[in-house]
This record gives sequence, C-alpha cells and structure tokens, in this order.
Amino acid sequence: MNPSMPCPVLAVPLLLCLSAAGTAHAEEPEAASLPGVVVTATKQGTTVFDTPASVNVVDGSAIEREGLRYLDDVAQQLPNVYFSDFSGGPGTIVIRGMGNGDEESDVASVGVQIDGVPLPLTSLAGNLFDLDHVEVLRGPQSLLHGQGNIGGLIALRSRDPGFAFGGSAQFDVGTYGRRRAGVGLDIPLSESTAVRLTLGRDQGDGYIDNIRLGRSDTTGWGSNFARLKLLHKDDAGGELRLGLHHLNRNGRNDFFLRAGHLGQRDSVEADTGVNDIDYTLFSGEYTWPLDADTRLTLAAGASRTQWSYWTPTSLFGATNGYDLDMKGYHVEARIQRQATAASPVDWMAGFHVARTDLNRPYLYDYAPYFRSATASQVDGTTLAAFGEAGWHFAPRWRLAAGLRLTRDRRELAWSSDQNGAVESLQRKVGNNVWLPQLTLEYRPDDRQLAWARVSRGYKAAGFNVYATQAVAAGDPYEPEYTNYAEIGYRARGADDRWSVGAVAFHTRMRDQQVVIQGQGGATMTDNAGRSHTQGIELNASLRPVRTLELGGFAGYVKAVYDQYQRGSTDYAGQQFLATPRSSFGLSVNWRPSQDWELGLSARRIGKVYVPTSYLADGAYTLVDAHLSWYSQGWTLGIYGKNLGNAKYLTRAISDGQGGMLAQLGAPRTVGIRAAYDF
Repeated sequence: MNPSMPCPVLAVPLLLCLSAAGTAHAEEPEAASLPGVVVTATKQGTTVFDTPASVNVVDGSAIEREGLRYLDDVAQQLPNVYFSDFSGGPGTIVIRGMGNGDEESDVASVGVQIDGVPLPLTSLAGNLFDLDHVEVLRGPQSLLHGQGNIGGLIALRSRDPGFAFGGSAQFDVGTYGRRRAGVGLDIPLSESTAVRLTLGRDQGDGYIDNIRLGRSDTTGWGSNFARLKLLHKDDAGGELRLGLHHLNRNGRNDFFLRAGHLGQRDSVEADTGVNDIDYTLFSGEYTWPLDADTRLTLAAGASRTQWSYWTPTSLFGATNGYDLDMKGYHVEARIQRQATAASPVDWMAGFHVARTDLNRPYLYDYAPYFRSATASQVDGTTLAAFGEAGWHFAPRWRLAAGLRLTRDRRELAWSSDQNGAVESLQRKVGNNVWLPQLTLEYRPDDRQLAWARVSRGYKAAGFNVYATQAVAAGDPYEPEYTNYAEIGYRARGADDRWSVGAVAFHTRMRDQQVVIQGQGGATMTDNAGRSHTQGIELNASLRPVRTLELGGFAGYVKAVYDQYQRGSTDYAGQQFLATPRSSFGLSVNWRPSQDWELGLSARRIGKVYVPTSYLADGAYTLVDAHLSWYSQGWTLGIYGKNLGNAKYLTRAISDGQGGMLAQLGAPRTVGIRAAYDF
C-alpha cells in the first residue's frame, strides 16, 4: 500500500505563513518562555534542555487537547519512534529499530514505566488520561534501569495531588462509537497530605465491519481505569508518594484481515475472539534531603498483569490463544549528591532488587485432528548495584562515568501435550553483566548544551515459552548486547522564543533478539549474529509571537543486519522490521486570544517492513487537527486524526495456508471534547 500524500499536508506551510502574517501586525505581547519540564527517568532532576540525552516530553495538556489516547498516538509525533499494533491493543513501541516483539518477552527492549514502576509489557500502558507528562528517552538506559531498555524508555508520570480541593472532569465522544469520561479529584487531608483520585471509562466499537456476522463492533473494547495517589510532605523536607493504578480492558479480537478485504476493512471471521487485559500496579517513593546538597530516595513497586488473548476460531481454523499471568516486584535505594562551589564532584550510588513470575500457557486446538497445549512458568530474579560520578573539571565542562553490575537469573518449568504425547523439562539461565557509561558535557553558556555519550546496553537471555517441542523450549536464546555512542547539541534563544536540537547516534549489537513466526502462527525469539543502527534526530520549535507556536522534527535511522541467516534466507543488509528509515513532521498551534486555540500537525512516515512478515508498506502521511474554546474553567473542543484517511499496515502474519493476514492502522476519526476544571 502506498497512498499518495493527501491535500491537507499542503495546507501546513500555507497555514504557517498565514498565521505568521496575521499576527505580524498585531500588538506583540511580551515574550513567552518555552516550557521547562523536569525529566524524572534520568533520576537527576534536570529539565529537558539540561538533560544530556535524546529526550522528548509530551505534557498532559497537549495529550488532552489533541485527543491522544495511547502511547501509539504519542509515538507518531516523535522522530524515529514507531508503533506496531498487536491485535488492536495500545501498541508496541519501537525506537530506532528496537522494541518489535516486546510482547513476547518478560524483558522489553523499550521499557515503559508508570511513576517509576516498570510495566511487564509495553502494550499495557492503557489510557493516558490525567497524566502530568510522558517522557520518551532514546538509546540504552541500562546504567539506571538495568536489563532491557536498550532501545529507550517511556516514563509516564501521573499528576501529583493538589493541597486545595478541586479537580477536573472530561467527556469525549467520537466516530466509531468512541466514548470516554473521566474525573480527577484533589482531596487535601491536612496541610501536608493530599490525595488525588482518578476514575474513568473508555470504550469504542473499533474500525472493522464483520460482513459475515453483520456487526461493526467485533474489534470493540471497554476499559475502566482508576488511580489513587497520595503525596505527603514532612517537616524534614521529605516527600512521600504512594500510588495505586488499575486498568481493566475487555475487548474483542477480530483485527486480522484477509487479502482482498483490507481496502474496505471487512472481516469474514466466524467469531470475534477475546482480547482482555487487567493490571494492578503499586508505586511508592520517598525522597529525603540529608542536607542541602544530598538526598536519599527509597522506591518500591509491584504489579500483576493478566492478559487473555484468543484469536477467532476461524482465523487459523482452530482455537488459538493463551491466558497470561505475570507478577513483578522491585525495590531500589539510591543516594546522590550535587556538585557545589566547594566540591566540583556530583555522584549517585544505589542498589536494585527485582523479581518476576510469568505463567504463559498456549493452546492450539484443531480438534479432532491436532491439539497442542503448552504451559510455561518462568521465574526471574535480578540483583544490581550502580553508581555514577560527575566531575566539573572546568567552568563549562563536566565528565561523568557510571557503572552498573547486574546479576540476572531465569528458571523455566515447561510442559507440552501434543495429541496426548506429554513431555516436560526444567532449565536455568543466568548472566553476570557489567554496564559502563561515559558522558562528556560542554556548556558554552546557559543557552547551549553539547554532549557525547558512550554506553553498553544489555537485554537478558530467556526462553521461548510458546515452543511446542522440548528441543526448542530447552534451548534458551542468548542475551543481547549493544555498544552505543551518541553526540548531541541543544540551543535556545536569549528570550526563549526558539529552540533547536540535534542528535547523531550509532549502535552495534551482538546476538540481537529477533522475533520470528513459529508453528501454529506463534511467535518465537531467535538471535541474529551482528547488526547495527545509525541515524540522526532533529527537533525545532519557534514562538515568533505569543499567539503562535511552530514545531518540526525529522528522523533518519539505518537499522540493518550484518550477519543473520535463517534457513536458506540471508538477511544481511535488510532493514529491521517496524523501522521506517525516515520520519518527519510539522506542527502549528495558534492561540489568537485566551479563548481560542487552533492546532494542526502532519507527519510523514517512510517505507516500513511490517512485522512479522517482511511485507513492505509504502510511505504514508498522517494529518491531525484540533480546535479548542476556553471559558471560565470550561474547555470545548473538536479534534480529528488521520484526516487524509491514509491506509497503512501495522502488522502482518502468514495464515499457514500460503496467504497473508494483516492489520490496518486507525482510519480517519473525529471527536468532540468537553472538560471542566473546578
């Protein structure tokens, strides 16, 4: 599929010119500062501008007014970030070619956290309602976050409670049966303690018409979400944050379309399948200042995820799916000290303990001809110590060296029933790994930052829990290692009206973990010998006047195998799946008064090979817009996504009979939004 660029794209530069022209003769207000959001995932408390890494932040207000629902909506606004839809779920995020197939492992190449607690699967992040902001960090985050996270990290931060009674409510309705209602309420308990309660419901009919069943909701879903967050500030200056997060999503699973039905989004399956997700997550963090320059942080988290995934029986001619149950626990303690005039050295030291329990059965029942039932239990433990020291060896220079020592262990208990032939096995695998990082920073002045970084990334060994034969289940895939280098530069104007940023990177990978399609349509993990990625990312923003904000980004990534052969196929020189070589975008936000705001954005995504088939999908363009009116705490708005109705693939697999099954991205959707702050 290779749709032509829709006409709305041509309107972007025109609108930029018209908007600028329209405001040029107006009385120019005082300069407006570009926002400075603190990045929490680096654990240093620096703003986006002062963080020596490739990082983007999307704030909560932008999420709401632009109608961003899930992480895939955020991914489409950033360079070298792509999403691979997995049966209509929130989507698997791929950064610079890494992250495809994260749903198959208990260790993700692109990690996702909610208030510092890792989610077991990228696709489980759920609804983005009532968030403070979303942080997207590119490149290995192994020094501070350990195994996995070699492609990057996405950190979701919920809103802190306020110490005055108040809150917000929102209602959203759109095409394809889209409906969402939510409320966030601040409840002060004392002068030093408050809680924020968030409740909501999100549902829709999906984008597929099942012409066999005569239904338009066979990809529909309904989701309930809730969050309770407590903030306590003690007399010693300490801050305690406790959070309880819950999401329940019940959905149907009629997403894969057969050849000949993609253009009309028609399904011919005999039933709808099941795609239900339920998770509960606890987060806790206490930060205590030991003195003016030193602070201690204690953090803990726990999560339980259940995922029931069953394809329509007619899709593969059999009952096919699993009921996953995964638990995770972690504890971390760290102490850090900032540099002072008397001491030019800053440092951080900490330790981390984590455990995961994964139960993943898999059934392929083609009665009475064939039945394959497997049960996999994987228990994992991680122990780690980490530290970093930074030396301000000259007024504008800083050199930082860090090291993480990690010990990972995995234990597998596997059994299989193949038409009554039962076999079982137990296996263990472990890694002791050291992960260094070196960063050099240079600040010519307080409006510029240049940096260079080299680091080592690591993704732990594991087991193919979907394997139907003992020889495959008992042969673990190897750990993946990366050697990474990047250089970056950021600058902003003296009046904070503009900013620019550029990052160039190069990654060398050994034993890259690659997702392949196995028996019965199940996916498995293989190791490529060697591979590499390299590319560049550019970002720019400009506020010529207070009423107008312009933005743009561009990304290029070459992500290819150097040594990888499977069977008779040599993949050397092949671009990774779910990794377009190029992506770029433009945006404009015009607010002629305090009452009105108009936004328009366009993104161009280059040719991409769709997982897990190596089917090539042509370049496409996505155009979004929103219009909002504000008055006395009220917000009324309309928004549209994919206004050009571009058709693009997000996933494709073999149907086991020489044909192809594929999923399409979301079509043109429009909605209206009402919100009230009180």
